[in-house]
Amino acid sequence: MKVKNIFEEEVFYSTVRVAINTSQGASIGTGFIAEIYLGDKNNNKLTLLISNKHVFHDPANHIFLNFHKLDPDDGGPLLGEFVSIEQQDFSHVYWSHPNPNIDLACINISSLTHRNDIHFKNIPTSMFATFDEDDLIPGASIWFVGYPENRFDVINNLPLLRRGYISSVPRFDFNGEKQFIVDAQVYPGSSGSPCFAFVNGSYKLLGIVTATMIKHEMLQSLPSNSNLGIHQTLGLGIVLKTTLLEELFSLVRNDTVQKYNLS
Repeated sequence: MKVKNIFEEEVFYSTVRVAINTSQGASIGTGFIAEIYLGDKNNNKLTLLISNKHVFHDPANHIFLNFHKLDPDDGGPLLGEFVSIEQQDFSHVYWSHPNPNIDLACINISSLTHRNDIHFKNIPTSMFATFDEDDLIPGASIWFVGYPENRFDVINNLPLLRRGYISSVPRFDFNGEKQFIVDAQVYPGSSGSPCFAFVNGSYKLLGIVTATMIKHEMLQSLPSNSNLGIHQTLGLGIVLKTTLLEELFSLVRNDTVQKYNLS
């Protein structure tokens, strides 16, 4: 099926439901796909699946990902037909943000780009917000795409979109951290969801949903165990800024260039 050439629909094929087998049961969260260039003389690039550290849990565990099957006739997805990818111990393709307190990580899925049976869309780094945009102000509408409480279109393997508003002043780092607050219902399974806004005439990726505010507490990471829920939420969530992604990508680039002796 041909995907409509509008971002609001294309982004549904940029997210992936991440399932991890842990000793406590299944861990469910959201990841999204981005492509980065290594900056070497051959202009090599990597395709990364980005999420939170707590979604990937322990990279020595078993990971399950479902992708759309490619329709060879039109290059779009064959809705209802999936290609399941699973890997026991993905630590060899895993990077976490160098700051242990930053809940951000990614895995290298570049090998999937060489397959002729998988359909997905990349979120280009040119869409990343700088937080200097004039339209990026408190009260601006945002939306994020993911798998809240493991809810999604099971038949078509498609996530759900949710809306909200920016609650803090986004160009300032909330509580001194590279993050901002959104007025939106954020539930387990939404961890790792890409958060967007229509800014200065185009869509921008603002960051990654990572935590929620609950009554009597400040912030709580969203549990990825599907058996757990969050009670008495305040309807406020925390989003890590895209500037943190650039820090993670720098680590990925340096490691990859050194490992493969690229220059």
